[in-house]
Amino acid sequence: MKSNLDKNQTKLPWWVELLFVQIGLPDSWLSKYLKKKRETMTFIDENKKYITYSLILIAGIFYIYPIVKYTSSSASCIDNTTRYLKSNNINKSQTEMDLNSLAVGYCHGGSLPK
Repeated sequence: MKSNLDKNQTKLPWWVELLFVQIGLPDSWLSKYLKKKRETMTFIDENKKYITYSLILIAGIFYIYPIVKYTSSSASCIDNTTRYLKSNNINKSQTEMDLNSLAVGYCHGGSLPK
C-alpha cells in the first residue's frame, strides 16, 4: 500500500530524471530552463497574431524564391545567348525578335543554328 507521501509527489519527466537526478547536472540550470520556458510561453501567448503573420510571410518567401531564381537564370541565359548571336553575326538576315526567339529556344533545351 502506498503511503500519503508517495501520493502527494508528482512523477518527474524522464528528461529531468535523466539529466538532473541520474547524471547530476546543477539544479540551478533546471530553474533557469523552467524560467525561460515560462517566459517564452508568455511571449508566444501575447504575440500569436504577429508570429502567425511572420510564419506566413516566411513560408511565402520560401515558396516564391525558386520561381524567382529560375526566372532570373532564364533571363540571364537569354540575354547572353542573344548577345552571342549578335556578336557572331549568325543569321544576319534575322531581326531582333527572331534572335530573341532563337535564344529562348536554346535556353529551354533547343540548339543554336549553325
